[in-house]
Amino acid sequence: MAMTEEEKREIAMMTADILSKRNEPKISPDWRKLSDEIRDFIKSRTANTNIDGVGYTTIQNSIYMPIKYVLGLKDVRQITADQVPTARKIFEFIKELKEENE
Repeated sequence: MAMTEEEKREIAMMTADILSKRNEPKISPDWRKLSDEIRDFIKSRTANTNIDGVGYTTIQNSIYMPIKYVLGLKDVRQITADQVPTARKIFEFIKELKEENE
């Protein structure tokens, strides 16, 4: 049985879709949202205060390291949607401690 042109186009579209998804980063959208919040927090802290010797990356690492340690990850980009609530708790805890000590 020969395939119709429509069936061939449909198969081509499905193949193209699969191939395009293969190249997409596999980072959780929930983690992206939280990491954006962390970025905004850090930028607000470094823009409004003069922290001698402490730059953006140092602050970011100070937040990311406990998250990676608790979740047992080598890279924060490995965080799954299920792990984001724990990462958020850690971030909120760090943020709260920082605010208490200012």
